[in-house]
Formats: sequence, C-alpha cells, structure tokens
Amino acid sequence: MSDEATVEYAILNIAASPHPDGIYEELLNRAALQPVNYWGSHFATISRPVRERDGFLRGRIVCWVEIDKSEPAVFKDKLEEVDFNDLDIDIPNNVGFNSKVFLYVFREKDHSLFIETSNDLGKKLSPRQARRILELLMGPTVQGNDAPLVEVTTIPEEDTLRRIFSMSKLKRLRIHIVRPNADDLDVERILERLEGMGGVRSEDKVLVAATENGGITPDEETRTEAEVAEHNGFVQGAGGYEEDGTRIDLSTKEYPRTIKKKVGQFGSAVAEIMSVAVETLLRPPRL
Repeated sequence: MSDEATVEYAILNIAASPHPDGIYEELLNRAALQPVNYWGSHFATISRPVRERDGFLRGRIVCWVEIDKSEPAVFKDKLEEVDFNDLDIDIPNNVGFNSKVFLYVFREKDHSLFIETSNDLGKKLSPRQARRILELLMGPTVQGNDAPLVEVTTIPEEDTLRRIFSMSKLKRLRIHIVRPNADDLDVERILERLEGMGGVRSEDKVLVAATENGGITPDEETRTEAEVAEHNGFVQGAGGYEEDGTRIDLSTKEYPRTIKKKVGQFGSAVAEIMSVAVETLLRPPRL
C-alpha cells in the first residue's frame, strides 16, 4: 500500500420483509460462500459475517473471473484460436482469477451495508455492481423460496432529490417505493396502502405535466412519498432540454452517495470502514 491511499465507500439499504430479530445476520450467513454471476465472466460472494461490536457485522466481498473451459482460448501473438483441452493446462475448479477483495460492514439498526468501492490497493467495484451482487445473494436462488423478500437500494447523494424538485420545469416524476420497514421509518400510511393493494412489494407513482409549457408542483404527500422512495426504491425526474436538445433526466439510482477516506501506511482498512459505519448519518425522510 502507498504511504496514503484513498478508500471509497458506498452505502446499500437492505430491507427484508418480514424482518424478525436476527434475520439480517441469518441472510448474510446463508449467502456466504455462494458464488453469483453478476456480470459476464465475473463472479462474487461474501465471507461469513463477524460480529465486530454490538450492532455491527463485518465481512468481505470477494470478486473473481471464471475461466470457461468449454470455450476456446486464443494465441495472442498469432490471433489463432485453440481448444482449451489442447493447451494441457489443469485449472482446479475451485480457483478463480483476477481476485478483488472489498470490506463491508452491516449496521443492524438501520440495515445499512457500508462497502468499499475502491480499496487501499486501488481495486474498484462500482456501487451498481455492488448492488447487483447483493441483489443476487439476497434473492430466492441463494436464499430459498421460503426466505423473506429482500429489496436492495443504493443510498443516493444527499442533494439528488433536491435537484429533481428544483428543476425549473419538472415535466415527469416517477416515484418507485419498495416495501420499507415500519419500525425504522414512520411510513405506516404507505405500508397500509401497499397492504390494501394486496400486499404488493412495491408501488409506482407517475406524474406528468398537464400542458406542454407547464410543470409539476409536487404537493406534500408526493414529497413525503419521494423522500421514502429515496432510500427505499428510487425517484426519477425529467425536466426541460439542454441546448443540444438532450432532455434533462435525473434519478436517485444514478447518483450513489460515496464517502472518501485517507488510510495511512500504518492505518487499518478495517478500522477505517468501522469508523465510517459508526459515524455516518443517513438523513431520514421528512414525514
């Protein structure tokens, strides 16, 4: 590691429904060592969580590349394909390549997962890839059909929702709400509405400007729904057009919140991510 490395973190909201005591530790343990294919030939899994201190679980996300032995290889100097079996190379089935390891800390009180997206070795994992990995690990293929339903949301930059509402002419507003946990967000009304719709996992609300030259003015109820969706779903707004004719389009999904920290030569990456997980405040919805 260099004398001082910059480490970056993203935050994922992992919400299980139902969510009895201990369910998140159980979900993480069930996902441990289960490989998922999150992109192309890239695979990932997590280690078993370790209780670092009360309310915090620590572990690793490990990514690697799988070699498909059924596909041909290529001699790069001659650009000639060759059958993999003709190379006389024995690759054990339990070995992956180009490994990257990222730390994570799960904060139980608000089911937030803090994850390295750029580690002290300069290896990177985008917030979108991290979310995809956790979606797969928390999905029924890994967890089983009897496991709770789990929604994974990327926590956005703090001003993204404000920027959407501040558009000079907000033409279209989409609010996608996934089922939040009622004990950590005062959203009983929204939960009751989802239950009244047959217990659905999510709800979409789309508002469109009434006239071509007009815009949307969100009322208090709409703003409340958007603030819930900011951490439990997503909000997307479309405004006017740039000078080149490109429509102005903003989404909380596209602007993940990132936290940057410096880790010195004798610093500890584990201590740093624990500090971030303990000290970081997530702005609760204004209800």
